[in-house]
Amino acid sequence: MRKVNLNNPVPPELHLDYCDKYIVLLDNVHQIRHTQECVLNESYILMVVEKGTCRTIVNGNESNLEKGDIFICAPGNILSRGTVSTDFHCQIFIISAEYVGEILKGTRMSITHYLMTNVVEVLHLIPEEQRLIKEYYGVISAFSGIPSDDTREQSIHRILQSFAYSFAGFFLHRGLVQKHDRGTAAESLFRSFAHMLHEHPCGRTVQFYAGKLCITPKYFNAICKQVAGKTASTLINEEVVKRAQIMLKDPDMSIKQIASSLGFSNQSHFGSFIRKETGVSPQTLRKQWLATQ
Repeated sequence: MRKVNLNNPVPPELHLDYCDKYIVLLDNVHQIRHTQECVLNESYILMVVEKGTCRTIVNGNESNLEKGDIFICAPGNILSRGTVSTDFHCQIFIISAEYVGEILKGTRMSITHYLMTNVVEVLHLIPEEQRLIKEYYGVISAFSGIPSDDTREQSIHRILQSFAYSFAGFFLHRGLVQKHDRGTAAESLFRSFAHMLHEHPCGRTVQFYAGKLCITPKYFNAICKQVAGKTASTLINEEVVKRAQIMLKDPDMSIKQIASSLGFSNQSHFGSFIRKETGVSPQTLRKQWLATQ
């Protein structure tokens, strides 16, 4: 299954309004060749519909979008071919998962846990919100003609931090997230863990993440219980199960390939893990999903 990331986000012949190692901006989606293949998204994708309609398919689930809708897709999801109307026009932000983590670390309001648990979201924006996103898009695009150096990188970093506040406000105003002012040290550590988990859940342990955060496993577990109401191992296992369920929806991936991709030493170990967490085997999960198609 092909992967979509910032090393190969779109066909090379496609005109981009802005592109660097962290972010890609484009608004000419009609140039993208439609394909039957599924792709694994490894970045955050934000698409704002400016005109027309489209149908997106993520993990086999369809979303129908119209003017004013914003489509948010987190990393680790399988995208299938969708359709667009002849008059369709949009603006797309593709941002690396690692960079999103860095951006949110510098802000006082976080939607980390929300994005971690809601892999796909569609919101209908009010006109003022649409204009705001379009202005951010335009400001970042304007840097495309400026030489790439530290000043450009820092300028865009600050702009995206401002964008993060505005974006979080979309969720806050709709009651989808709670407000965090400065946040406690525990919340800051949990945000760091959440991004590490979302980017690289495969084969990781409580000890691994605690070591990365420079804290003890006991304190790490206490933080997870305090912020998310779950143990660290539960959060890790839930993320691995979620990734497994997504991959099992791709008929081109064998169970053995999925096990290897998720960091399991062999297919048997993977099967035992899935049965323990879901009550059924990977093969059964795949059959259950295929039966609904």
